[in-house]
Amino acid sequence: PTFATMPHILNEQGNKKLGKRDGAKDVLDYVRDGYLPETLLSFIATLGWNDGTEQEVFTKQDLIEKFDLKRVQKSGARFDEKRLLWMNGQFIRELSLDELYEGVTDMWPESARNADDDYKRSVLALAQDRLKTLRDLPTLTSYFFMEPEADLALITENKQLKKFDASELRALLGAAAEALDGCDWNPEAIQDCLNQLLEATGQKPGTLFSLIRIATTWAPFSPQLNDTMYLLGKEKTLARLKDSIEKL
Repeated sequence: PTFATMPHILNEQGNKKLGKRDGAKDVLDYVRDGYLPETLLSFIATLGWNDGTEQEVFTKQDLIEKFDLKRVQKSGARFDEKRLLWMNGQFIRELSLDELYEGVTDMWPESARNADDDYKRSVLALAQDRLKTLRDLPTLTSYFFMEPEADLALITENKQLKKFDASELRALLGAAAEALDGCDWNPEAIQDCLNQLLEATGQKPGTLFSLIRIATTWAPFSPQLNDTMYLLGKEKTLARLKDSIEKL
């Protein structure tokens, strides 16, 4: 057999070999943190190697077909944690819903323990595009299974929403509740109602939709707003908007 040594893996600054002091972890730690094995294979294979194209993400079959020692660089390769995270999101999006559902068996929030499988699949299908690691699942979905606790910092620390006083925020949420109360409950109709609400209030989507999203989920991020509200259901969405008005 012919043996070859890949380039040294360097820390994020690229000035020394990656070590435990730089946060280096066992590969299984990454798996426990919600990274896919496919991601780790692609990421490590591309530390110091590329196929000469713009392709950044490689499946195992891609590597079998394209990997060539002649394109391995001699200098060290920087370990970019952000690139690893981005790549993991790409691989998660390529999974079928069945594959993803099987992979997150132990990742669901405790509140989802007794939830219906079909409902959990619907939640997962909605969250899939936003997952960067499988460990993001509880943060991204817990409000589908239990009433969230209000975190006013999500508003007071928001660049746009912190410009409004409490009475203005209550008025916007009141207008949203009134508009959505008369709305047919499907994703398309909900989006139409939201668009009409933008015109009526004169607000920007980044402001109004962020406020409604926070008031209905109290999460730092969530899937598409109209799809989220549809899955929550009309009664729960309106109840949360009214509850948030009281909290403000």
